[in-house]
Amino acid sequence: MSALLALALLAPPFPLESGTWWEYRESYTQRIGSLDSTEDETTRFALRGRPGRMFLHQSGGFDPGSGPVESGEDWLRLAPWTGEDALPLPLEAGRSGPASAAGGAWTVEAEEEVTVPAGTFQALRCAFRTRSQVSVLWVAIGVGVVREVQGSPGARPEIERVLLRWSGSPATASAPARPPGRR
Repeated sequence: MSALLALALLAPPFPLESGTWWEYRESYTQRIGSLDSTEDETTRFALRGRPGRMFLHQSGGFDPGSGPVESGEDWLRLAPWTGEDALPLPLEAGRSGPASAAGGAWTVEAEEEVTVPAGTFQALRCAFRTRSQVSVLWVAIGVGVVREVQGSPGARPEIERVLLRWSGSPATASAPARPPGRR
């Protein structure tokens, strides 16, 4: 059993306490004629609410919004990241979440080392794949999503997010609750 799998069985994959936040560089790519146009922006996700009534609020980025955090005995849904579909718990390679109405499900595909601006993490690659859309989350146990891509299969991702910092990182121990200039 890998060390990451052992940790996944003991620790929650996401810190789910009100006030926890993650900040990402979000790259949004649009196809304009025969060229790809990419814009970067900072996106922030923050957990709000109280146990049993938590939601994940997104500010900044190209499609900000909020959504509930919901869980069952063997699944977890974080609406802005997972949409209406749930990740399987515990997160371990080969497991799939409950099937959606369209027939797809989040699947934990593999364990990988991922390097992003916030550092290098052992992460589980979780993917939701259909013929027309792919969403992939790299989840580091105890940290949360460290990288995310969304887009059409075989094409450059339309959205890519990489973790810059989060409320649990040593570099952010004295970081402000909000990035400067944000309300």
